[in-house]
Amino acid sequence: MARNIQTEPRWAQRVEAWPPDDTEESILGIELHQGTITLVRWGINETAAIAQKPGEPIPWGATSQLVFLGCKRPDGSAYRTYPDVFVFPHAINPFQGSFSLREDGAPLLVIEVLSESTYQADLDLTRGKGYSYAQAGIREYLTMDPAGSFLPEGIRAWRLRDGVYLPWQAGTDGRWHSEHIAAAFGLEGLLAGVYGPEGNRMLREGEVERTLAQERQRRAAAETAAGIERGRLTAAEAEIERLRRLLGERSRE
Repeated sequence: MARNIQTEPRWAQRVEAWPPDDTEESILGIELHQGTITLVRWGINETAAIAQKPGEPIPWGATSQLVFLGCKRPDGSAYRTYPDVFVFPHAINPFQGSFSLREDGAPLLVIEVLSESTYQADLDLTRGKGYSYAQAGIREYLTMDPAGSFLPEGIRAWRLRDGVYLPWQAGTDGRWHSEHIAAAFGLEGLLAGVYGPEGNRMLREGEVERTLAQERQRRAAAETAAGIERGRLTAAEAEIERLRRLLGERSRE
């Protein structure tokens, strides 16, 4: 007896949306991936602290891997993202767990660190995150791959011009200088670097205490040298005074 097999018509078959929504699982990566995110966020917030003027609020703030709502796919459907690093022109509320285009506005800058599960969407300007971030009005978009696994050049970036992303080229120093925050970005081997307006690299996680210890040693050495110099000056002054007295005695003879 023949069975009636019902098949779903082609038009009704579910087509997976592209790019797929970020999930908490998809955005997590290896230690290099997570460590790069930490270094970049840390460095950006350090540049903000340096740029802050007395009595004024922090000029920008970076957060990472929290949900950002309001982006759209090319077909108009809602697209949920968890940007690896995104920067707003104000301090980040430490109690805020999600952000939206409607409530918070567009970030000034988004940085995505490429991984196996996300690199295709991250680099896709036609249908992927590049399209969605441009439509959201995010002014600068930078992708980073310290190991060169998915991006041989390590960094590829774009700036928003008339609603579309155009290439953002590195400066003569080999770094990508933001137009909207006083920071630049680069790679030193496998380690990401965030640089201040004078070109100095922000300290990385793990470098702060070592740098402070070196500074304490430098100051202690300087104080020791100053103490030795003060001793020499005191001895020299005493010798001068002795010679003056000796000359005075001889002149009276």
